[in-house]
Amino acid sequence: MRNALLMSIGGGVLSALLYLSVTTGGLGAVILAYLAPLPLLMVGLGLGLRSFAIAGTLAVLIVAAFGGPLFGLSYGLANGAVVALIIRQALLARPGPDGRLEWYPPGLLLMALTGFGLAGLMAAALLTLGDPGGLEGSVREFLSVAFGDAAGAVATVEPGGGSAAGELPAGELIDGFAQVFPAMVVVSWLTMAIINAALAQGVLLRFGRNLRPAMRIAEVELPNWAPLPLALAGALALLGGDGQLGYLALNVAIVLLVPFFFAGLAVVHAFASGRQARTLLLVVFYFFLLVSGWPIAMVVGLGVIEQWAGLRRRFVRTGPDQEN
Repeated sequence: MRNALLMSIGGGVLSALLYLSVTTGGLGAVILAYLAPLPLLMVGLGLGLRSFAIAGTLAVLIVAAFGGPLFGLSYGLANGAVVALIIRQALLARPGPDGRLEWYPPGLLLMALTGFGLAGLMAAALLTLGDPGGLEGSVREFLSVAFGDAAGAVATVEPGGGSAAGELPAGELIDGFAQVFPAMVVVSWLTMAIINAALAQGVLLRFGRNLRPAMRIAEVELPNWAPLPLALAGALALLGGDGQLGYLALNVAIVLLVPFFFAGLAVVHAFASGRQARTLLLVVFYFFLLVSGWPIAMVVGLGVIEQWAGLRRRFVRTGPDQEN
């Protein structure tokens, strides 16, 4: 009991310090802030919800004490709430027909996380409803302020001493980025939450402190209804045109692609599991995934096809074993 309490306190303090590092500025601080959920996830997935509640509450109080109440609130929403969802769903289990525990499926956990991200996107849309241009207008204003200096720098370095010629490309860049900026924020947040959860579970498995078995990528299977929200959001994005409805629907559709990306990864891992050089195949695949953007679309496409073709199960049946 005492060790669990000490680990909870340590996890909360470490998470708060990682999050507060962003106040120091710099790219390294941003990376550390992205790792803020990791200690909380290790506490929750290794000790349970009660220990996480202690760690999370302590972390919020520390962040609020040093960064202010709003900073503490942002930490609680961006880290504490999503970690609570991951831990609660990941530790759900029920007895199966054979007497063994059936754990909450990773595919449903992905959908729950995506729904949480969409709730945040909808909240942002509601909060900016009274602003000029709604969410899109607020995003454009934010990007104009954030990248205004960069746009001016582009103008000043234009050959021949001209400045107006350099402003248009920068403006077009901001306009294009604004179209998908809310979705990109949610997608990056979801991706880091999933990566942190995988890291936490991996460390706990390494030391034998995990409460549930490993969630293997090749076992990710989305529910049958998963394509329906994506199809609806895509249709609204096309019908909504350039209005606020179309803008919001487009960003919702992009966020809804996240579960299909991981479903596509499940197909890739299932395919590699049936090959002798599976490690080499996965290393090469992830290398191209990191250095190039086009494999992402391919993986998402595989995830969509998987819903009807069942590629993952076919590869798993033909393979000698399953891939982590």
